[in-house]
Amino acid sequence: MRVTLVTSGLEHLGIEALSAWVKRAGHEATLVYEARPFSSGSGTDSPLLARLLDPKPEETARRIVASKPDLVAFTSYSVTHAWAVDVARAIKKSIRVPIVFGGQHVSSAPERAIAEPAIDAIVEGEGEEALVDLIECTVDGELTRTDIANCTFKGADGPIRNPVRPLLADLDALPWADKEGFYSAVPAFEHELYIVSRRGCPFRCSFCEYSTFPRQYPGEKPVRRRSVEHLIGELAHWKARGKVRKVFFWDAIFTLDPKWMEKFAIAYKREIGIPFECYTHPQTMSRDMARWLAEAGCIMVRVGVQSVNSDTLAAVDRKGNREKVIETLRYLREFDVPYSVDHIIGLPGEGAQDQLEALKFYAEVEPKRIVTHWMTYFPGTTALDQARDRGILDQADVERILDGDVGPGYMFGGNKEYRDHQELQHLSGVFDLLPLLPTGATRWLIEQRRYRHLRGVGIMRQLGTLALAIRGEPATREHVRHIMATTIDATREALRRKLGLSEAPAWKT
Repeated sequence: MRVTLVTSGLEHLGIEALSAWVKRAGHEATLVYEARPFSSGSGTDSPLLARLLDPKPEETARRIVASKPDLVAFTSYSVTHAWAVDVARAIKKSIRVPIVFGGQHVSSAPERAIAEPAIDAIVEGEGEEALVDLIECTVDGELTRTDIANCTFKGADGPIRNPVRPLLADLDALPWADKEGFYSAVPAFEHELYIVSRRGCPFRCSFCEYSTFPRQYPGEKPVRRRSVEHLIGELAHWKARGKVRKVFFWDAIFTLDPKWMEKFAIAYKREIGIPFECYTHPQTMSRDMARWLAEAGCIMVRVGVQSVNSDTLAAVDRKGNREKVIETLRYLREFDVPYSVDHIIGLPGEGAQDQLEALKFYAEVEPKRIVTHWMTYFPGTTALDQARDRGILDQADVERILDGDVGPGYMFGGNKEYRDHQELQHLSGVFDLLPLLPTGATRWLIEQRRYRHLRGVGIMRQLGTLALAIRGEPATREHVRHIMATTIDATREALRRKLGLSEAPAWKT
């Protein structure tokens, strides 16, 4: 049987895992990937370039139909969900084939997602075994079962939502990710190897997808990790191809198990030795963790701070305080491990004064980079439920979010907590500039309210990142190089299709 896997935007680790699992089960897996670098929320969005270069849904559907699928499987996250639905509708107009959707967006609200006429099944949670079951029950363009665990189907009397199966406990049983489809489409992807060492997270921050876990998998152990040997084996495979310049561990929190980390540091330094980047949480960082990261060759740790207001952190079910953040950063500085901080603007209950306090704090601890995110409400998260209950979002806003219309919290009409969002917009530019400015300049911007004169915050963010790269910060330099190379590769391919060329323009990346 042949399944065609469909996604857009960034390289997708979930698709790669599914493809490897399907192939090991004896089926064919084909990837239809649309990079859409100017409209997929990957950091280079441009409405003008998107209009010029993005393929129409009908064009993507023709590529999918040409792969002659027995089943089509989309992985949908919130920013790409509306696009995926448009493509699915175009497919249904051309051929009779089951279309299934998985991914966090639909997984969090399967009974709503299955109402879309173009979708025949929703896969909830971890989907390897469910996808194989769906492939194997497909006969003559129809799904012949509606009792598959982890799946929701259409029924005569409404959605048929089946219970989830137990999580895969032994991650070493997973085959290595099938990256060939993405690397063929965008060769520059291979320069920065995306990989995970574990699944799950011990925390339940309300704004994060992991807040849905207790509801989806009651009583299950949330965190499972691959053995160091299994992980190093996969890394060695890609290293041997000679194209990887940096490894990015996409674990929500990499620094969890001290014994595992110590063993990893020794093996990684000895057998891999490629600079890498990872995420940490202040509650999981210790002096030993910082030392092991340094010994292994870590060139950037992204510290999930998000807010320095203890009351806010408690309200969003996030453990954290200033003292623990300061301690974490002190450990990283001691072992000369560069760090950036992740910060959310617009958390419920926070206004401009909270951001001013955060800026003063970051000016003291001097991160190499501050990565800011606007508070965004995603389907299934407890933050979305809380926002609706508090009147921050009205029901119309919630409906838009469930249909894939996501974005900063202030964009929703029912939101009463973003009256000062223009002030927050100006302040967001200071976060981007802070690592480049002397302390006195930052203080002047804040105390004299000069930040209100900042314009072009989006451009400022890009220029600030570029300036950090030029200044010689290794991780930022590699990040900029990776974004530029992958965007060029994706643009070349888009131009090839638009111009009807047999080969893409030969630009060096």
